[in-house]
Amino acid sequence: MLDLVHPSPVAAVVTRQASSGRGLVAWMVALHGVELVLLLKAGAVSARLARAHPAHGAGLPTLLVLVALVIVGWQAGRLFRGWRVLNVSGLAVQAGILMAAIAVATQNLAAGVCGIVVAGGVLAGWGRLGRGRRGVGAPAASVEPEAAPASRVSVGGVALAALTVLVVLLALSVRSQIIFGLVVLAVMFVPVERIFALHPRRVLRRGWRTDVVHYLVNGTALRILLLASVVVIGGMLRLFVPTPLRDGIAASPGWVQIVAGLSIAMIGGYAGHRIAHEVPLLWRFHRVHHSIREMDWLAANHLHPLDETFIRSVAVLPLYALGFGRVTLGAFIVVITLQAIFIHANVRLDFGWLRWVIATPQYHHWHHAREPQAYNSNYAGEFPALDALFGTLYLPPGRWPAQYGVDDSEPDGYLRQLAWPFRANRRAA
Repeated sequence: MLDLVHPSPVAAVVTRQASSGRGLVAWMVALHGVELVLLLKAGAVSARLARAHPAHGAGLPTLLVLVALVIVGWQAGRLFRGWRVLNVSGLAVQAGILMAAIAVATQNLAAGVCGIVVAGGVLAGWGRLGRGRRGVGAPAASVEPEAAPASRVSVGGVALAALTVLVVLLALSVRSQIIFGLVVLAVMFVPVERIFALHPRRVLRRGWRTDVVHYLVNGTALRILLLASVVVIGGMLRLFVPTPLRDGIAASPGWVQIVAGLSIAMIGGYAGHRIAHEVPLLWRFHRVHHSIREMDWLAANHLHPLDETFIRSVAVLPLYALGFGRVTLGAFIVVITLQAIFIHANVRLDFGWLRWVIATPQYHHWHHAREPQAYNSNYAGEFPALDALFGTLYLPPGRWPAQYGVDDSEPDGYLRQLAWPFRANRRAA
């Protein structure tokens, strides 16, 4: 009589995981197949519209669909070759398809919802496949921050201080009312951070002067750079959107534009933020923001204006190209500005179950955490559901990060921090 050899529990778990992984890959291949069919249909519709409305650039939307077809097909092929991480081009195309589907839903609900489900399912599947894998933007841990250099007065330091004052005055000449906004925010957040402080510290902490300059100058610089981005890049992108779709969106009810527009902008913001972590060149600019070691409401403005322009442009340009009105753009700017300041606040409140619904300080503090398990997580600025869907959510209950920042030591002073990304290439932090 033969003895039966039973598999160990560990072996059974590994077998189930492997089977589940194969099942997910098969499901992803099927979803990509459906997506390719939908893109072919979209290409046919776009070509028909181009023939019905011949004009300069009428065929560009069809060309854009064909490019998306190639990249989606390439991503499906990567699945067969064992690739389990969505690269930057794949992320950009899938996010673009999802945003386009939301726009289509304002005119054709059935077609739009179908596109949303498929594109969202593809992104969610890639997120699950790549869960636990980290990209180039992850800051290395275990290196202690360098001590701040002793302050000294020099001719170069005086010149930089004078130039910084000049830059601030120029910014104020463009937006003098920004001082009033700074005072209002301080009145709102300083008492709250004193009463519910997560990390007790002085109001005028180290680096506060530089962060005030960031607030005063970056807001003006962002407005100018974003306007230039919309005029130059947005104008070109409009050529890739069929005129009937753009006109139909512009004629939609205000509430439809706001709901769809905010959804598109938040997906664009998520994608832009994640790309800023995964592309080494963009990370050099984005690490200026991640170099902050003391989180509070004022630290929200500690960033490089070129980095912020890129991330905001990825969110705003689709709205402009698709024909959404100024009300939608204005609502988006107000929401993300207030939310960005709130989620950086130095408060210990976890907001209970609401932390799973809206972005909170605890959620975003983990994005800045100098702890390996939290690297490359929590990219969304408003709703954690996006990270949960795309496999990048990290929100352990009842815990907060012990430290923040990156290993590279950021230089002191606004102008030095502005020039930091342009210095000789250093290892990604």
